[in-house]
Amino acid sequence: MWLTPINELGRFLVWFFAIVPAKILASTKSFLLTAEDILQFGANLRLWLALEPLFGDYNWRGRLIGFLFRGFRVMATLLVYLIISVIGLIAILVWWVLPWLIFTMLK
Repeated sequence: MWLTPINELGRFLVWFFAIVPAKILASTKSFLLTAEDILQFGANLRLWLALEPLFGDYNWRGRLIGFLFRGFRVMATLLVYLIISVIGLIAILVWWVLPWLIFTMLK
């Protein structure tokens, strides 16, 4: 009977340190998958490496423009993915540091 507060504290700690960060990671993954649907990294990478021309212009200029444009899109997409991932990790770190920040501000 007297172990109930200890059990509740244990459940709170599991929620705080494991469940919420897992939900933040799941949200970050969902956001990355949505970004993939919009930005089409896989398709652009495949077409970039195959030197497929842009807009069906199959001469050397079309292939060069397609290579440069898709190369830019691949790099920009990787940058967007990196930013989304870093924001997700920072959100987890802020969540874990939040109690310490609150307690130091209350002093």
